[in-house]
Amino acid sequence: MKEKIISYVFIAIFLVGFLICGLLLSVLNISVFGFDLAVIIWLIIFAGSIWLSRKDKDGIVMLFKDIHQSNLDDIEEQELVERGIEQ
Repeated sequence: MKEKIISYVFIAIFLVGFLICGLLLSVLNISVFGFDLAVIIWLIIFAGSIWLSRKDKDGIVMLFKDIHQSNLDDIEEQELVERGIEQ
């Protein structure tokens, strides 16, 4: 139990620090490059982070693939039920 609390505290500290660094980087980008270019930079960072984590089994790309496959399975199951009712 104590280890979980310590783990949650470290995660919270990391997330707060990450948020503060992100905000500072945003302000720096906007002040140096202007708003339009700063948005483009953040989109590049976001897209790059997704692309770099594409092979991580717990990454966001695999999450989207799993959701998509689940949706396809649900559609197939629903079509089978509809065909069974119609026949």
